[in-house]
Amino acid sequence: MNRNRRKISYLLLLVLIFGAYYFFAKTEKAPDSAEYTVLKVIDGDTVIIDDAKNSRVRYLGIDTPEIGHQDSPGDPMSKEATDFNADFVQGKKVRLEFDKEKYDVYGRLLAYVYVGDVLVNEELLREGLATVLIIEPNGMHSEIIYDAADEAKKKKKGIWGDLKYLVPPDSNQRFQTDLDKANRYEGKRIVVSGKIVSSRKSNKVVVLNMEDKLDVVIFPDDWENFGHFGIAPENFYQDKNVEVIGRVKMYKGKPSIVVDHPMLLRRQF
Repeated sequence: MNRNRRKISYLLLLVLIFGAYYFFAKTEKAPDSAEYTVLKVIDGDTVIIDDAKNSRVRYLGIDTPEIGHQDSPGDPMSKEATDFNADFVQGKKVRLEFDKEKYDVYGRLLAYVYVGDVLVNEELLREGLATVLIIEPNGMHSEIIYDAADEAKKKKKGIWGDLKYLVPPDSNQRFQTDLDKANRYEGKRIVVSGKIVSSRKSNKVVVLNMEDKLDVVIFPDDWENFGHFGIAPENFYQDKNVEVIGRVKMYKGKPSIVVDHPMLLRRQF
């Protein structure tokens, strides 16, 4: 009996040892930082570096306006954000500082990007060329990030300035989509216009109904972005013709577009 107990104890010990080895091997902490040269600037928050894989690096903590592509419309201030980023990092040696997660689901490196002692992520926010996008567990510099965004709002810089000057690129005209055909573009970014005929607000969401054919959705984390301009979306857009830029998602058989800033949801006069 004692021999059997010793065998069981020994097996349990082996399981614990190998289990611990597997756990620590899988959760090995990424290096805190690394230095590379920026080969190419993709947009305001994405670059390509000269590591062995020519990896793409996605800046942590921020989200810059989407730049236009051959198959996708651009957001207001997207060129300004891209140019600002390029001026800072193109062809330069940068230091990448990593947080809890080193890669995103697309295989991109996730990093805070420094030129010398300057945190580029922070500077983009400070110039009003990005919104805050902190996805846990990567919140190491959340205080710095929010402070920079608040400063830009107070100074009404970039995307926090006068809405009438936050105009989309001229090239967006070719992405204008018939409202009746929006459901054909699931997963794609489009530009669509129509009248907001009704709205509803709960503690979880604001939904603006565009002619019973498409819903414009605004989540609570982004209500403050509208509030900065004195906009209560459920009232401001009611019975108004609007133009919206964004990616189509289907929900219960109806197309919807999520927006996080009023520059993507423009009233038409």
